[in-house]
Amino acid sequence: MRRSKQEITDSTEIQNIISRARTARLGINREGAPYVLPMNFGFADNTFYFHCADSGLKLDLLQADPRVCIEIDESSELQTGEVSNPCKWGVNYRSVIAIGTAEILTDIDLKRTALKIIISQFAGNNAPEMPEASIKATTVFRVKSENLTAKHSS
Repeated sequence: MRRSKQEITDSTEIQNIISRARTARLGINREGAPYVLPMNFGFADNTFYFHCADSGLKLDLLQADPRVCIEIDESSELQTGEVSNPCKWGVNYRSVIAIGTAEILTDIDLKRTALKIIISQFAGNNAPEMPEASIKATTVFRVKSENLTAKHSS
């Protein structure tokens, strides 16, 4: 990281950024060009979990090249400093970037666990069980973080 003073190394702080997020941006390779999608997700044990339909462009691209980049951020207030000079303005933020390889889950128990993790990102541990038919009909994939970095600007 170029600005090492902005790097967040505390794993608890990184986990807090991820746990507060509701959307992750998933970067996929689309024939040599980036393709970025906002997605709901879950996170546990250094692994991101996502779900999608059982067909479509996203799944086709992941099957062709499973290497992905994930971005999560949280922004706060605009810092205007010198109000008359916008070049001196900034925004306080914290962000997480993860690099990994997407793996489509086929085992029903792994899918069930992954979907619980995704649901708990929104509902905590109070979410009802998913019907078995819904689990079977949902495509689920995970991305184990091979490289996870975080930074802040304040």
